[in-house]
Amino acid sequence: MNNVQPNSSPKYIIIGQGLAGSILAYLLLQEGQNVQIIDTPEFPSSSKVAAGLYNPVTGRKLVRTWLVDEIFPFLEDFYPQLEKELNAKFFHPQAIYRPFVNEDSQKYFKSDHVPDDFSDFGTLTFDNTKYQNIVNSQLGGVTTKHSGWVDLKTMLLAFRGYFLEKGILREENFSLKNESADQKIIFCEGFEGRNNPHFSYLPFNPVKGEVLDIQIDNIDLQEIINQGAFVIPLGENNYRLGATYSWHELDFTPTEQGKNDLIEKYQKLMKPSMRILSHRAGVRPATKDRRPLIGMHPENKNIGIFNGLGSKGVSLAPYFAKQFVDFLVYQKELHPEVNINRFASLYLSVDKV
Repeated sequence: MNNVQPNSSPKYIIIGQGLAGSILAYLLLQEGQNVQIIDTPEFPSSSKVAAGLYNPVTGRKLVRTWLVDEIFPFLEDFYPQLEKELNAKFFHPQAIYRPFVNEDSQKYFKSDHVPDDFSDFGTLTFDNTKYQNIVNSQLGGVTTKHSGWVDLKTMLLAFRGYFLEKGILREENFSLKNESADQKIIFCEGFEGRNNPHFSYLPFNPVKGEVLDIQIDNIDLQEIINQGAFVIPLGENNYRLGATYSWHELDFTPTEQGKNDLIEKYQKLMKPSMRILSHRAGVRPATKDRRPLIGMHPENKNIGIFNGLGSKGVSLAPYFAKQFVDFLVYQKELHPEVNINRFASLYLSVDKV
């Protein structure tokens, strides 16, 4: 890897050291680019709260998620290599068991409607032998492959040490007035991006989510359980339970309502009693069309954005950070469904900064 000299003038200024900003900065460094990261560490970050789940199927019928054949091979190669680079363990490939929610759901997966290539991503059981004393499932379920979770808190802490060691992380507030005209400023601010005057025209749709860290004694859960809620094994009888979805009260404050909702979801899904260890909240930087927001400002081509990864950030960030780097460094095209040019008409309809 080409190391950047910390005392040279950076070409790229990355605002935010969350999931998006960290991976984008890392991949720019991999291409020998001169990078500076500016982050306010006391500012709340959804990346530090998110469960970090990734899975290749979505919806009640578990159809293949968007661009699965490109995105998932990339992430399954990227994160293990990143662990070696950062000398940290945070990538946890793990199957996800999804019990059938009702007989209609089971009937669908017994039918001929299931795609022929479903076995590439999942296997089916139609009885109650799996986790019969743990999961409230009498009908069997689906076990998905190419799934798991990323310990984002550990990864971002390792990234912070990595960037500090290279002398490229400034922990302070940012002002455009302090930067020169020949630098490219890339905003990776999470849900706060909706308040950025340069990109406030973009259709952000942030979603608050709450999670509980819990303890469940005397069970051996080898897979993530996901049906209405998810239960992620963390080791040593500790688990993560999530998540709620709220488009109101967009803050990082855990609520009694959120806790009660998660307890109710747990009791529907799981049989053993549990004990709450901690309760956290974050705001996902989602968008109205459920696609990332990537590209350069329509008029000021020195200002860009890498945001809107939503609840699928762990799977989307590596692939699209690499694509953005190729766009910035080698002038390759961005995928049209993530390029902010798709919202050019919205920009034309608002007052300009």
